[in-house]
Amino acid sequence: MCGDLETNIIACINNVLNYLRSSNVSSNVVGSNVFGDISKEFDVVAEDILANCIANALNDVVIVGEERGVRRYGGSKWIAVIDPVDGSSNFDAEIPWSSISVALAKNSPNTYLTLKDVVFAVVAEIFRDRMYMYRNGDVEIIGSRVSRRGLPKPMLLGYFETLDSYKPIESYMSLRGRVTLRSLGSAALDIVYVGLGNAEGFIDMRSKLRNVDVVAALKIALAMGAKAYVCDFNDALTIPIEDLIKIRCILVGYNEAYLTKLIEAIWKTS
Repeated sequence: MCGDLETNIIACINNVLNYLRSSNVSSNVVGSNVFGDISKEFDVVAEDILANCIANALNDVVIVGEERGVRRYGGSKWIAVIDPVDGSSNFDAEIPWSSISVALAKNSPNTYLTLKDVVFAVVAEIFRDRMYMYRNGDVEIIGSRVSRRGLPKPMLLGYFETLDSYKPIESYMSLRGRVTLRSLGSAALDIVYVGLGNAEGFIDMRSKLRNVDVVAALKIALAMGAKAYVCDFNDALTIPIEDLIKIRCILVGYNEAYLTKLIEAIWKTS
């Protein structure tokens, strides 16, 4: 992928950041997305800004987004999986933990594209000038000198919304020892932070996430050395990217050892 194309995609992300940080943002409910979830005006406007900019930059592209679904421009040379506001509730409440995600893959005839085909991915923090970027097998962090920790912090991130969601946590602690729990509200940033070692694991068993929420972040985290398990797929790298799909459950560990303990904890409570 050429540098000019990468520069254009980053410029598109910056366009969305400029909008989301402006005084023109509205939280009015404007309908529902393709999954039937409530859509707020900033969700739709941000996706349109990002999709239109990427379409202009790439010309021939299939854009997969949560609000508008799948849109095709030209001859579909590229696939772009986008999530312009991951952590919408946080953003609306001015809680500074939300992000923009973009993942790109080169389309190929007679091939159903998956996460392994992603060649460029970015997760950008909305409330802070920091981007995490994957390309050519490496990860670059723009706006910070942070790097992957040699040992992860003893912290588990995820979504813990019901009493049942804590059962695997009890099992995990019996295997690993006590850890701190945090439910922060942006799956993409959570997964990237596991890759960095700012947490040792991420867990979501709600069947509410979609591939647009996690594809870019997983590409980045896996390139840093994290490992992931996704229900319904033998390998996280086989998550489809050409259409919108639900993620029934996802576990991400700092490395294989942490992921193995997470998986064991889930099986003990299933």
